[in-house]
Amino acid sequence: MAHPHFLTRAALLLALLLAPAARGLEVSPLRVILAAGQQDAELWLHNDSAQPWSGQARLYRWEQSEGGEMLTPAEDVVLSPRRLALKAHARQRVRVVRLGPVPSAEQGYRLVIRAGADSPPLQVSLPVFLAGPEARTGPALTARLLEQAGGAVLELHNGGSGHARLADLAYVDSGGAERVILPDLAGYVLAGRTRQWPLPGPASAYAGGRFRARLGDSAAGELPPPALPIASGTP
Repeated sequence: MAHPHFLTRAALLLALLLAPAARGLEVSPLRVILAAGQQDAELWLHNDSAQPWSGQARLYRWEQSEGGEMLTPAEDVVLSPRRLALKAHARQRVRVVRLGPVPSAEQGYRLVIRAGADSPPLQVSLPVFLAGPEARTGPALTARLLEQAGGAVLELHNGGSGHARLADLAYVDSGGAERVILPDLAGYVLAGRTRQWPLPGPASAYAGGRFRARLGDSAAGELPPPALPIASGTP
């Protein structure tokens, strides 16, 4: 059995950063969701360069805990094809196929595309979600501010039935001054899982304030967890 792949926060954020235009490879869409009634979904690759491009795609089951992210090779979902070969300015379809039954709750995966030895170095990581049998109610976040040896840590737990996508994470002090901590995509909190973000400075530096973040594509109001307010702004 293959060993789990543990990703540090820095490595995961690097994998999440997409620059397909600079590399000549475009991927669409950037997130794949299979509803409970879907057996498969598709995404498209476009080689926008004058040179052929080749590589491979793999799917990993995605888990989260307070200790970080964990990826293990997926067995209940497959890709077709796994080996990729695009001529100059050509397009290729990749299908994501669910083999097993509908999961009891939403399950997350990472689809990782890597360039072959004959192509410019490239690694792209896309989220894939398999919905559970019940209607997705969205995320339900609660938060804690922790003090660890390295400084302050923001911990979010998602008690909802759907994943939470956070962007533009910022801190707002008691006077209303806002300081951006993680611009653009801050990351995901999977359904029923917990994730932590290291913060600059000690936990005492965040006393009396609150955090803000854009949640998905919605314009939801403040989320008032009992320990720490988290607000989501307008995208």
